[in-house]
Amino acid sequence: MASLFKKPGNYWFIVPWIAFLPWYGMLIAMLVCWAAQGHPIYWFMDTDQFPVFISDIGATNLKPLFIACAGWQGIGYVITLCLELLQRNNGWMNPWFTKDERNLIIASIILGSIGELGILFCSIFTTASYHHVHIAMLTIFIIFMFLSLVCLTVNYYLMGFHYTILRRQNISTINTNKSTAHWNKFLISAIFKTLWLVCAVIWAISFATLPDESTSAKFEWLLAFWLGVIFIIISIDFYLGSQWKKSKYFPYLNNFGTFYKLQEYRDKHSELYNVESEVESKSSSGTIVLTSAPAIEEIPQV
Repeated sequence: MASLFKKPGNYWFIVPWIAFLPWYGMLIAMLVCWAAQGHPIYWFMDTDQFPVFISDIGATNLKPLFIACAGWQGIGYVITLCLELLQRNNGWMNPWFTKDERNLIIASIILGSIGELGILFCSIFTTASYHHVHIAMLTIFIIFMFLSLVCLTVNYYLMGFHYTILRRQNISTINTNKSTAHWNKFLISAIFKTLWLVCAVIWAISFATLPDESTSAKFEWLLAFWLGVIFIIISIDFYLGSQWKKSKYFPYLNNFGTFYKLQEYRDKHSELYNVESEVESKSSSGTIVLTSAPAIEEIPQV
């Protein structure tokens, strides 16, 4: 069990949980209150449905809870993205490989900030009093959060691709299955984010287009709970990323080519790379062997 849960390099992975748990608490509290009231159909609603929309409950006496938790989740999401940028810049997580990845994180922060302002104003301008404004703000939230997470996902695909290049140029392993050569934590995280996005898009289209209000509301509640899953994925990214200096490959990475951020980190912390130029391999152990690192192909910088 201890080998599965290694001590993290830092504890920033807790921040995403702090950001989204109050959101879950709000959703559960809303459902409990609506059930305790006897599943009412509110005065501003036109149809009889089950369940009602989140915004319908948020337009009642639970409006302060809706505003507070929407704002908390929004601030938490933006802080989480800023933490990713800060950790990669300072080497607390694996630094980005090219400026493209840095720019994608920055774009994700900007787009996410706009989207989270949308959900905040959506909670302030209730569907009961400002229906059209409410729908417009909800649309802004969905679109800009989607774009923010697309940027974050593409960033991880790029990091996974560049990490594969870097590892191949510096080290090789004995008795390693070549079919796993392309797999790394960046690529796996990007795939999970892609699956999250695909599900979110399908459910968002169902929520917006289905004529039956009850079915549409069910997809809205599903999307609201689904939002918390992306925070969990990011938390895992932080947890695994904080251990990057303890990975079995890290001390053997010496030639960084155009991966400037890693070269900067190596220049500042050269003591972490003091290893023998070659490690004797044993055919039965799969020991890492340092190869003569050829020059890494040029990767254009932005």
